[in-house]
Amino acid sequence: MKLWKAIKGSYFTTLMRAFVAFTLLMLMIAGFLLGFALQESTRPLQALPEIDLSPYLEEFKAGDYTTLYTENMLGKTGYFAVLDEQANIIYKSNPTMSEISLNELEMIPQYQQNFFPLEIDLQTQTGEPITLILRTQDEQTEKAMDSIILLDKDRKILYAEPQITLTQLTPQEYGYLTQTYPQGYKVWKVPLTSQQGETRWLVLYSQNSEGEIESHSSMVWQRTLMALTVMYLVVLIAVSLWLFIKVRHPLGILRKGISRLAEQAESEPIIYHGPQEFEDICASFNQLQSRLAESEAQRKQLEQGRQKMLADISHDLKTPITVMQGYSKAIRDNMVPPEKVPQYLDTIYQKSVALTDLINTFYEYSKLEHPDFSISPVKTDLCEFTREYLVSKYSEWEIAGIELEVDIPERPIWCMLDRVSFLRVYENITSNAVKHNPKGTKLYFCIKAKSESVVVQIADNGVGIPSELVANIFEPFVVGDESRNSKQGTGLGLAVSRKIVQAHGGQIELEASPAPWSTLFEITLPIWQ
Repeated sequence: MKLWKAIKGSYFTTLMRAFVAFTLLMLMIAGFLLGFALQESTRPLQALPEIDLSPYLEEFKAGDYTTLYTENMLGKTGYFAVLDEQANIIYKSNPTMSEISLNELEMIPQYQQNFFPLEIDLQTQTGEPITLILRTQDEQTEKAMDSIILLDKDRKILYAEPQITLTQLTPQEYGYLTQTYPQGYKVWKVPLTSQQGETRWLVLYSQNSEGEIESHSSMVWQRTLMALTVMYLVVLIAVSLWLFIKVRHPLGILRKGISRLAEQAESEPIIYHGPQEFEDICASFNQLQSRLAESEAQRKQLEQGRQKMLADISHDLKTPITVMQGYSKAIRDNMVPPEKVPQYLDTIYQKSVALTDLINTFYEYSKLEHPDFSISPVKTDLCEFTREYLVSKYSEWEIAGIELEVDIPERPIWCMLDRVSFLRVYENITSNAVKHNPKGTKLYFCIKAKSESVVVQIADNGVGIPSELVANIFEPFVVGDESRNSKQGTGLGLAVSRKIVQAHGGQIELEASPAPWSTLFEITLPIWQ
């Protein structure tokens, strides 16, 4: 069944249809032509009319031998020759005709005698074979005999009535005598007298009925075979052109599509209906074209992101460096009062620390982007790991005015964690919450175990994330203007966090409607089995 579905509608089916149509058409044509040829070859031929030479005698006497129309009188292959009294050929209508001797001319019956030669095989009293040749005017009987010739086995004349001058017959003479030479023809001779009184002989070669039928049948079959060959070539060319168009059409569509693709021009998908193989090729091309378009869009997006990244890095590095250069130059040029020098030095130091943090963050992100990046996870109780982190940050958050609410199970939930890198995930999320929210903001940690995964929720009820940043919050260098200009946010924290979570086989998402919270991050990790 699957094989039939694969074959149905395929190019193989097209070829089979073309082959069947070609075969049926050729059978119909061959049947028609062969039937016509069989009917024509067996059709009785019209008998040749009685030869009437009277209209041509005057022309023959004058030496004009080209007026005799032989086809109606002698058959389609009949011919004639004019001989002098020594049997030399003066004119012949058939260029291939052989010479005739005087003895052969003697054996040819005269015109209008209508002889029918009969050959009778006999034996002498001693057992020697002899042949009796009778010339009769009745084809069915031996009545009205004109002549009798008796020959031995070597064609020597033993007896002849009337008498003849020959003593032994050659094969050609014997053939003229018995009307078997040339094969398929009857031969007559007609005595003529030229205007100068010279003796001439007109020798007529008339095709007999058997020869006429054989020649006609051969001609019919030859013409039929020629017509069949021509029709075969015509039909073959027609079917070949049809198959050529069938193949050329989809290939032409593909060629145009590839040309447009090579010219990087936007092109519509190829729409083609035909053999399944060509439909599959066109579908694959459309898929390739779609993927290339997506790849090009991604490339442009990455290029834009790269340009934005360079601009953001330049901005993030320029601010502290500008401050450090300005303060250090003021101190060097003695433009700072002595009592403010320590303050300026402290500012330079703080900016250098911030600059170091920025460079470390950029380095960490570039390390995560490297194809060879990997983590070293160990079996860890996620609940205990989270509690330890919260204890370490409690005093800092209390000073910052951040309240903490925790919902962590007492039982252990085991995961495979790289403790150092995953600690970075917690730090990036909570530092943003502390940095961008006022005092009194509540920070919420919750861990929920499912069948094969565990969910960590980190939320706050602060000012929330600006709507214009929500869609791309995990992209690198995505920060608000206030953060970038005043608090030196790099926008890499959440991008780094996503890379780390994905390296652990999990995912991190920003919930769209986190009520009663303003911001809710949800981290999903696989549970160690």
